[in-house]
Amino acid sequence: MIKHLLVVEPDQAIRDELRARIQRHEFEMSVLYDAASLMRRLDAEVPSAIVLRHGLPANDGIAALRRVREAGFDMPIIIVSRSAEVTDKIVAFELGANDYLVDPFDTNELLARIRNALRFHHRERFAVPAYRKQYAFGEFSLDFLGRRLFKRGVEVAVRPSVFSLLQIFSAHPMKMLTRARIMEMLGREGTYQAERGLDVLIFRVRSVLGKAPSGVQYIQTIRGQGYVFVPGDEEPATARCVDAALAVSGAARRAIHYDSAVL
Repeated sequence: MIKHLLVVEPDQAIRDELRARIQRHEFEMSVLYDAASLMRRLDAEVPSAIVLRHGLPANDGIAALRRVREAGFDMPIIIVSRSAEVTDKIVAFELGANDYLVDPFDTNELLARIRNALRFHHRERFAVPAYRKQYAFGEFSLDFLGRRLFKRGVEVAVRPSVFSLLQIFSAHPMKMLTRARIMEMLGREGTYQAERGLDVLIFRVRSVLGKAPSGVQYIQTIRGQGYVFVPGDEEPATARCVDAALAVSGAARRAIHYDSAVL
C-alpha cells in the first residue's frame, strides 16, 4: 500500500534529494516550503506521516508540531533539525514527535525511521497520546497520569480495567468502535472469555457513568456493530467508524459517517 508522506522543508536541494529517493520506496511525497502553512494543508488532506523541518529562519517546527497535536491529528511526525541539543529533542518528544533526526542525515536512515514510526502507529493509533493529560465530559473528568476518574471534582473509585476502557472511549468521542477493536486495544482479543468479559466491562462503565444531564447514555450501542462514546448531547447517528475492515448494512451506512482521515 502506497503511503503519503508530507515533507515540510524550505531547502529545495534537500526536497529534491528526498523526492528522488523516497518515491522509489512505495511513498508518494508532497512538500511544503514552511511550517506556517501546515495547518491549512492538513485541512485539505491528511498524510500518512510528516517530516517536519525545525530550526531554520521562519520555520518553527516545534510550534507547528504543537498546533498539529492540539488539533487532534495523530499521524507520525519526524522532526529533522540541525540542532543536536538535548533540550530541543526533549521538547519535541513531549509535544508528541515520534522521532527526531539531526541534520545532516542519510536518506536511508530517514526512510527506516519513517517505516518504523508507521509500523508502531498502526499498533498504537487507538491509544491516548502521551501528551494528553486530562479529558472532561459532562460531570466527569479523567486524569490520565494518575489514572483517576472524578465526578464534580470528587474522585470515583473504579477498577483499572474500567479506567482503561474509559481511556479508549475518551480518545474516540462520537466514533464507533467495534467489539473486536475494543478487545484488541485492551489486549484481550480472540477468546470467548474476552467476549463475555467485554460485556461485563461495558456494564460496569455504564454503571459508573450513568446518563448525561440531558438524559443521553454516554456509552451507546450500535446494534450488531459496536459502541459509541457520546460525551455531550449529540446523537450517535453522527458517529464515525474507525474500523476499516467493518462490513455494515445499508441502514448502518446511513447512520455512520466514515472518516477517511481516521481509517
